Amino acid sequence: MNGLSEGTYREILIINKPDDIALAMETTRTIAAQTGFSEHDSILLQLVTEEACMNAFEHGCPAGNCRFKITWQVESDTMEITVCQNGEAFELHNDPASPVKVGSRGRGLVLIQGIMDEVRLIPSGAYVTLSMRRRRRVT
Repeated sequence: MNGLSEGTYREILIINKPDDIALAMETTRTIAAQTGFSEHDSILLQLVTEEACMNAFEHGCPAGNCRFKITWQVESDTMEITVCQNGEAFELHNDPASPVKVGSRGRGLVLIQGIMDEVRLIPSGAYVTLSMRRRRRVT
């Protein structure tokens, strides 16, 4: 990934191995660093990557057969991370007045929406894509 610059499109296929999420997070960190995102933003983008991948593993893996695609695209001052998985569309709750879930699970999408500037679901046949965009912050 040397020489990565704005407008570069990167893609990785994630399969059901524990190291895959770590690889996706490292890819996010590398792209963020090479395209001018701060260390703080890089950490947040890595967290979003982890949450989105965990959701895909949990909800998009029928009968233990897990295979999904994560892509990164940086244009100008915005990074877009997308996760395309098998499965039905799920709901994004955009109501900030909604109560925060308690317990050990169920806050991943709320966390993603709190970190990213734009979060969308794009259903397409047997697949659903979670698109997450964050602008680079001026420091």
